[in-house]
Amino acid sequence: MKPAWTAGVTRARLLLSRRIGPELASSVAGSSSLADGLAGLAGSAYGERLAPGQDLAAAERAVAATLLWHLRILAGWLPASGAALVRALAGWFELTNIDARLAALAGDGREPEPFALGTLSTAWAAAEQARTIDDVADAVAGSAWAVPRAHSPAELALGLRVAWARRVVESAPETAEWVAGAGALVAARELLVANSREHTEQLRRFPGIDDRALSAGSLAAFREALGVRAGWSLGTITAPDELWRAELAWWGRVEDDSRLLLCRSDDEAVVLAAVALLAVDAQRTARALRAAAHPAGAHSAASSGHPWAEALDGAP
Repeated sequence: MKPAWTAGVTRARLLLSRRIGPELASSVAGSSSLADGLAGLAGSAYGERLAPGQDLAAAERAVAATLLWHLRILAGWLPASGAALVRALAGWFELTNIDARLAALAGDGREPEPFALGTLSTAWAAAEQARTIDDVADAVAGSAWAVPRAHSPAELALGLRVAWARRVVESAPETAEWVAGAGALVAARELLVANSREHTEQLRRFPGIDDRALSAGSLAAFREALGVRAGWSLGTITAPDELWRAELAWWGRVEDDSRLLLCRSDDEAVVLAAVALLAVDAQRTARALRAAAHPAGAHSAASSGHPWAEALDGAP
């Protein structure tokens, strides 16, 4: 362990003790109502931000905010290079703030309270002051996101997701297959569910997405065009309406890989594993709350049960 990383790696391992784990998540998911599910989490780390009477959207956001707070704590204990790693991994929270600003500017002006990013911010300070969509585009183009100029909010939102994917791989090469798999899921939803070829230039920037994949007319042809590096995330599903299963399997792969990374001796791998496992737990917790709120149809919302999973979906 490198001396400058000692405190941060120790903190990363301690933060993992704040997870609820599969057993409690399963119990929450089996609750007869959202209120009962929230009560089941009262004594957990998430309970600090959850409150009786919250609706599902507020509860999911509270779970996400708990994850963000854990990442902010971790970044504060790490040297500059470690904090930069956490900042890249936590990019979803800034992305979500920007999504909300884009939706507000394109709609009725209403947006939720932004996530408090602290030192994990890169472009939000500028984007928060934006009063037009062009202002937002300028803010992210001139930042670490380096998103090319977009012609619409949807195009900019997808560009942010591509940029986040590239930032994550650059900061943590061990995530390359996770990112390639996630990009395949984003592209599958765009091409095979939305049946849209409008944003092919952005999709082409994902690892493994080439002209052959972009022109595929079926899930089988798309998976074959992707190859193993990206196509693994589609697993054995046979139709686009089963993508929620693939997304759950993606999280399972991240969890399995992260447990192995946690056993390695290099500090960066341990921090990466801790961040990923905290995210897995938050995703599992939010999905459990969704199951408690909608017992009959919980699986259909699997991909939107957690912030990082929402990032797979594309537009704001």
